[in-house]
Amino acid sequence: MINAIIILGSIGFFIYYLKGLKNTKFTTKTVVMIGMFSAISYILSMIEFIKYPQGGGISLFSMLPTMLLSVLFGNTVGITGGLIYGVLKLLKGVYIIHPAQFLLDYILPTMLLGLAGSFGKDKKSKVILGCLFAVVLSVSMNIISGCVFFGDYAPEGMNVFVYSFLYNVSSQGVEGLLSALIIGILPLERLNRAINLSSN
Repeated sequence: MINAIIILGSIGFFIYYLKGLKNTKFTTKTVVMIGMFSAISYILSMIEFIKYPQGGGISLFSMLPTMLLSVLFGNTVGITGGLIYGVLKLLKGVYIIHPAQFLLDYILPTMLLGLAGSFGKDKKSKVILGCLFAVVLSVSMNIISGCVFFGDYAPEGMNVFVYSFLYNVSSQGVEGLLSALIIGILPLERLNRAINLSSN
């Protein structure tokens, strides 16, 4: 039952994404930016400071480029970058026990980072809030996956949700929080001007 709910929720998110694609004009510059930011995310993901035994860990701000892409170009572009980044991560190896688990661990977390631009970019507070919103959604996918599919790894006597929460928040959550804070102190207006000038 839970697997069906996960897949139906994923379909709903993909429908939202496809509607956004229909209303978004992809210029050559945008396509290049998506490719570049996705590649940077993948490269950063290979620089791991801490690697957990059952997968995951803390890398060199691999979430940051996807969220920044969303803040600068909008959610649809950000989600597209997240999708490409997720596909690139498959090159590092995959462990699949169910289609729902595959979506929760490898596709949805990176795509949801593309929602970082949800609250706009006119104020730093909105940018940080949007990034934190995206991080919470992204990490939630990993937490759900841990609860549903990897509960056997929880230490004896520990609640499965508590185990999955601590495991994922202490890795992806920490990295996402630091990435959001860095985006919050970046000179976004200057970046916007530079991007707009390069398109002229």
